[in-house]
Amino acid sequence: MNHHPEQCAGSIYSAKSWIWLVFSLYYFVPVYYMPFSALAQVLLVGIYCIFVSLYLWAITLKAQHVWKPVLAIVLLAVVITPYSPGSSTFFSYIGFLVGFTYRTKIWLSITGALVAIIIAMHYQFNYPFPYFAFPALSGLATIGIIGYVEKLRMEARISQQKSHQEIEQLAVIAERERIARDLHDILGHTLSSIALKAELAEKLLEQEKHEQVQQHLSELHQIARNSLSLVRQTVSGYKHRGLSGEVMELCDKLRQKGFVVELDGDIPQLSPRAETAIILALTELTTNVLRHSKGNHCKIEFQQNCDKILVRMHDNGEVKSLVPGNGLQGIQERLNALMGDLQSSINKGCEFIISLPRNELNQLES
Repeated sequence: MNHHPEQCAGSIYSAKSWIWLVFSLYYFVPVYYMPFSALAQVLLVGIYCIFVSLYLWAITLKAQHVWKPVLAIVLLAVVITPYSPGSSTFFSYIGFLVGFTYRTKIWLSITGALVAIIIAMHYQFNYPFPYFAFPALSGLATIGIIGYVEKLRMEARISQQKSHQEIEQLAVIAERERIARDLHDILGHTLSSIALKAELAEKLLEQEKHEQVQQHLSELHQIARNSLSLVRQTVSGYKHRGLSGEVMELCDKLRQKGFVVELDGDIPQLSPRAETAIILALTELTTNVLRHSKGNHCKIEFQQNCDKILVRMHDNGEVKSLVPGNGLQGIQERLNALMGDLQSSINKGCEFIISLPRNELNQLES
């Protein structure tokens, strides 16, 4: 919502402001203590009907047009005051319209001019002070302040709504960036593998090594299916299974390839961004174990200390050296964005330690 509160005044109050017209019946009180001719009574009722029409019109207008019915109501008050002090009622409604519509300086200026008009009519028509001047001045001031406070409250609501919209927009942008970054990491690594496999298959086909070609084509098929699954998980934010479900799935994949899998520690509940980072990291590490490890045992361990969340993954394969590729670099970049880290070492196999700040856990718990 980009509009000023004044621009929305009519639309905000048109649905309920007519209810306050019940207080305008005080306009007819002088009929009970002053003599009125038949013509004066008709004039009194006619002026009142015009006032009601003008007020109902005013609460449907935008700020730049409210001055028209306000000026017309002031003129009605000037016209009817010589016949009845009940015109003092009109100034309460004028005060509300002016207070709710205009900013502070304009509101105070108009209110000052109206006070001068009321005082001038008080001396001109010499009504007792409690009958005309007092209700006109008190209504103009108090109801005007109420209108002004209502305007400030509406401004605060609009500002709050705007802040919520901006936060939602930022969240959408952040989610798009997350998906774009994850897709870039996944597809970059996957497409490189597919290109390499296809090139090898082409060379083997030229050498008529059909069995090896068939093996590479099978691997290409598996890579494509795994990549499709990862893309779907990334776009959905892993909400369908969560971290626990994904870890169990990865453990099953390892067991199907002959690994003995050991899972230790409690799997934590993390913020969506942290959960996505951990899932993608473990998926990449599992893929590396399945492709390159010559071991038969893999351990995944979750730990928490005072300031960090740790995830360790260790296999007992034979590793002489560890050269980080695009996959590990993608994991590192994703963790860095969360103030996390990835450490690796070669110690009776290959070990990776993923660390994230504990506030990624506290965000969910708070």
